[in-house]
Amino acid sequence: MIKSGLVSLTDPLPPDAPPDDQTFLELLEAIRPRLRRLLRSYDIPPEDAEDLVQESILEALRKWDTIRQKDVWLLGTVRFKCSHYWKKKRGDRVEAFDWDVLEELSAPQAPDQEQKEIALDLRSLTRGVDERHRAALWLRFGVGLSVEEVARRLGYSAASIRKLTGRCLARLQRWVAG
Repeated sequence: MIKSGLVSLTDPLPPDAPPDDQTFLELLEAIRPRLRRLLRSYDIPPEDAEDLVQESILEALRKWDTIRQKDVWLLGTVRFKCSHYWKKKRGDRVEAFDWDVLEELSAPQAPDQEQKEIALDLRSLTRGVDERHRAALWLRFGVGLSVEEVARRLGYSAASIRKLTGRCLARLQRWVAG
């Protein structure tokens, strides 16, 4: 068992543990301080450090007869697993994003000419609207600010801006429809 990132020395070895000049428990006791330093130097969280050490010990037990310097091999394996742990964590950050959402957010922008035409249409439509409505519509749809940003700039609540722009858009639609 692993406790606090290190192997517990109180647990007995399994009956089929490989005999050697240096027993498995003696080996773990000898490398315990170096294991602690190694895990601390890689800044591995304790719960993950526990898993890395367990995986390394299992590999050591599988290859026990072929390993010449067991302490060096075990520390090297833990070092490799620590390095691999952080490489995987860095890769996981990229995969944490939902690609559909990223695609939606990176939708192509309208060309400058189209943007200018939209701005001109918005200005011409809002000429007959009072200044407070015009400012809210321009910031919301001409500049592209969120409702919260428009509210903050104009000194209103977000709910007021939603109502204001909704009413104004309805009025403009009725005016355009004739």
